[in-house]
Amino acid sequence: MGKGENQVQQSIAVEKLQDWIEKMSNQSNACLEEMQDNTALVNAHGNDEEEIPELPDVVDIDYHDVDNSVEDEALKSGTIKFTNNDTFKGLFSPDMKKRVGTCHKNQKFNSLGTTGTWNSGLLDGMAIIENAYGGYEETYFKRGVKHGYSRKFGPQPKKKGNLWQVALYKNGKMHGHFWRGCLGGGYITGVSEDNEITGDNIAYIFPNLKDGILGKFEKGKFLSGIEVELSNIEIHNGMAIGSFASIPKASNLRQDKSTSYRIALDPLTPDSHEHARVEVRQSNTPDSGEGLFAKTEFKEGDLVSILNGVRVSPSISDEWSDYKVNFNTELDLDVPEDMRRLDQYCATLAHKANHSFTPNTRWGRLDHPRFGMVVTIIAIKTIQVG
Repeated sequence: MGKGENQVQQSIAVEKLQDWIEKMSNQSNACLEEMQDNTALVNAHGNDEEEIPELPDVVDIDYHDVDNSVEDEALKSGTIKFTNNDTFKGLFSPDMKKRVGTCHKNQKFNSLGTTGTWNSGLLDGMAIIENAYGGYEETYFKRGVKHGYSRKFGPQPKKKGNLWQVALYKNGKMHGHFWRGCLGGGYITGVSEDNEITGDNIAYIFPNLKDGILGKFEKGKFLSGIEVELSNIEIHNGMAIGSFASIPKASNLRQDKSTSYRIALDPLTPDSHEHARVEVRQSNTPDSGEGLFAKTEFKEGDLVSILNGVRVSPSISDEWSDYKVNFNTELDLDVPEDMRRLDQYCATLAHKANHSFTPNTRWGRLDHPRFGMVVTIIAIKTIQVG
């Protein structure tokens, strides 16, 4: 296959993945139900009848009407309070083993709800589980364990990157392919091992959904691998499955998170994807030294460059550094004086970008598989080559 054909196939794959992520990110659709209906799963092991945990004693029952589409005259409606301060609001049988509604678990700082159906005292079917960050998980249960497709959302449904995870569970453990969202818009994807994001063939895809790193991950953390590009996307039972191809002169990479005293173990091993997007040349602005220039066209929202640095705590007593950038209230990234020339450090290039009073970029943040949490430069409008 020629270079042109490869690029066409890659563009199709990127577009297909974008469409799939948009579909999965739409919290109002029923795509999970469609995926569940089209997937044959053997029965969950679940809990045996004799292992069903006893409900805590009831403190009070307030009988009242509730909003629920279930029609079952044998079920009562109202709110139940238990001795452990858990509450349930919805429909329930006299023995409370059959319930349809929302259970709120009493916790020290919040009360998170689980909405679904309990049969014989065990969750069964679709359930909505709130998380501590203001989002929720939409997942299928069978006899009290996760058994079917699941997707997790963050607290900002209108924001890009609010899709946190898409996975299939079997008998309570992740099974087969998964997608997990990362800070900054990237995704980790592959086949999980023993309910963990662990394996030798797991990929991280950057926010452009084209560039990636493929290799060994352990519990969601990159250990080693090579730089790749997305080559194909297939949709199997509603789940996207990616294929990847190595890039020319791809570097062998290892996890290389900076510390408070070291910017990188491999300071001269470039991020080839970034180096394909931008380059360092003498700035056109007088007395500005070197600057960062686009090698490809960027559109609004595109990742332009990456700023890595030693990790220091913000302090007003620190000496001023033109290369220091704030990541959050607890972390600054700074490029040490002995790592500012390209023959000293070129793994990332954003430290070569110059300030402008008419900016075409903004700061962002990214959970990078190789470098960890880094600051990024994001395009705020179209940027032409040069």
